[in-house]
Amino acid sequence: MKFLWLITFLLALVGMIAGDAPCPKGFTSQQSKCVSKRPVHGDCPKGSTYSAKLNLCVHN
Repeated sequence: MKFLWLITFLLALVGMIAGDAPCPKGFTSQQSKCVSKRPVHGDCPKGSTYSAKLNLCVHN
């Protein structure tokens, strides 16, 4: 019981780190957004939309 506060703090810290996941596979971080290049003949990868402003596919 003496170390309950330490265990709680460590679990909270692990939760914060796990919640800050990097971009999904195939995407890179650019301007605080997950982006990927759009194929010449095709659509953006699943779960992303095309941004004409950036000329890239932005993950939702």
